[in-house]
Amino acid sequence: MTKFACTWLSGLLSMATAAILPAPVAAEELALGAPFSSGMVIQRGEPIPVWGSGNPGSTIKVTLGDTGLEANVKADGRWQVELPARAAATGLTLSVNAQGSAVQLRDVSIGEVILCSGQSNMVWKMSASSLRPEDRNLAIDENIRLLTVPQVSSLVEAPKFGMPGQWLKARDKWLDFSAVCLFAGRKVAEEEKVIVGLINASVGGTPIRSWLPREGLAVAGGMETQLAMLDAYRRDPATAPAQYAAKVSDVWEGRPRTEWAHKANQSYANLFNGMVAPLGPTRLAGAIWYQGENEANNAESTARYRTLLETLIKSWRGRFGSEVPFVVVQLAGFGPISGAADDDETAAIREAQRLVARDDPLTELVVTIDVSERLDIHPPIKKPVGQRAGAALLKLAYGKTDAYRPPEAISARRTGNAVEVVVSHANGALFAASWGRPGPFMLCDDPAGKACRFADAQFSEGGVTISVPQGASPVLVRYCWDAAPICNVFDATDLPLGPFALSID
Repeated sequence: MTKFACTWLSGLLSMATAAILPAPVAAEELALGAPFSSGMVIQRGEPIPVWGSGNPGSTIKVTLGDTGLEANVKADGRWQVELPARAAATGLTLSVNAQGSAVQLRDVSIGEVILCSGQSNMVWKMSASSLRPEDRNLAIDENIRLLTVPQVSSLVEAPKFGMPGQWLKARDKWLDFSAVCLFAGRKVAEEEKVIVGLINASVGGTPIRSWLPREGLAVAGGMETQLAMLDAYRRDPATAPAQYAAKVSDVWEGRPRTEWAHKANQSYANLFNGMVAPLGPTRLAGAIWYQGENEANNAESTARYRTLLETLIKSWRGRFGSEVPFVVVQLAGFGPISGAADDDETAAIREAQRLVARDDPLTELVVTIDVSERLDIHPPIKKPVGQRAGAALLKLAYGKTDAYRPPEAISARRTGNAVEVVVSHANGALFAASWGRPGPFMLCDDPAGKACRFADAQFSEGGVTISVPQGASPVLVRYCWDAAPICNVFDATDLPLGPFALSID
C-alpha cells in the first residue's frame, strides 16, 4: 500500500472518530435519550419507549401525564421503559425522577411523527425554495414541531446526537427547515387535525451506504472488504492500516485525490451511526427518503441502488417499527438534454426507486419529473414534491387510498405491429401536454437497453400504444429515459406519468 493510501485510511477514520460525539454522559447523571426535549411530539397509537442514562442500580420513575412506570438502571448505565399507547393530546409533561435527580419536559404532544432523510434536496430549506405569499408562515404551522438532527458522522452507533437537539415550533423556525419535509407535514397536519412532529436527518452529497446500519451493509453484500477495514479500525485504530495495506490499495486507489480529503460522511454506516441510531426505538407514522443523486454518476453504484434501498428500508423498519410506511421521492431531471435514445444512469436510479416502491406495499413513489430544473440539481419548487409526499403518507399510513393516485404504467405486451402499455390509477383521461402525441418512448431490442430507438405513440383506451418500427424486435419499452427528459403525459389532475422501463410480454 502506498504511504498516501495508508495516510488516507488513518486520516479518514480518525476524522470520523473525532466527529462521533462529545464525551458520553457520566453514569451518575440522569439524562434522557437524544430525541427528547421540551416541545417534542410522540407518536400516537403506539407504545411509547422512553430511555436514557443514569446511575447503575438506581431506580428511575417515568411519568407522562397521569401514567407512570419504573425501571432499574442497568450496569452499563442505560435504562428504558415503554409506556402504553395514547391518543392525540397536547400540553403534557414528561417527568423522569431518580434518587436526588429529576428531568422534566414540558409542552409534550402526542400526534404524528415523520422522519425525513436523504441528501441535499431533503436538506433544502424553505428559505431557498420558490414560495408564494400563501406558502409562508401558515396558521397550520402552530401545529407542527421541528427537530433538525445535527449533522455528524460516527464510526459506531452513537447514543446521543453530536450536540443537543431541540424541538421547535414551525411557526417560529419554518424558514430554516427542510422544505420537502415541512410541506409534507403541513399536508398531514391539515388532513389529520393533530400535532405533527417532523425529524430531519439529512446531509448533502451523501451516498446511500452512509445511511445504512452496519448490519444492513452486511446484508446488502459486496462491501466485505470495506466493512472489515472499518471493523478492524474500531477494534484497534493503531494497527488497522497496516493489517489491510494491500486491500486498502486495491479498494481506494485510482480515484481523484480530492476524494480522499472528502469528509467522513462518505464512509460506510457513518451517518446512520451519528444521526439515525440516536433516535433509538422512536415510533414513527412514516419516513420520507429523498436521495440517489450521489449514485447517479457511477455505473457500479447505480447497479446496486435497488438492493441498497430495499435493505435500508428493511433495516430502518427493524429500528422504528416493522410496518413503518416509506415514501421514496424519485429523482428530478437534471443534466444535459439529449436527442439520442441512449442508456442513462440517472434514469436507472429512477427505475430502481420505482421498482422498490412497486414491490413493497408499504412504500410509495413520489414522481418529480414535472417539477425539475435541468440546470440545477436542486429544483427550487419544493411545494408539489412535499405535498405529494404528504399525500402518499396519508395513503399508506391512514388508508386514504385516493389521497395520492398518480398514473402508473404496470405492463407492456406486443400486439401485431404495436406495443400496448397498460396504465392504471389515472384520474380521468391521459393527455399529452403541449403536443397531441405522448412521449418520449423508446423501444429496445435487448433487455439491457443498449439497442434502443425512439418510437411514435398514441393514447389507447387502457393506456398508450407504441408503433414498432420496421425491422425492430423490441423486448423492452422505456418512457422518459434520460437524465433530464422532457415528458408530457399527465392525467386530468395534472399528475405526471412517471418514467419507467417495462419488459414486453
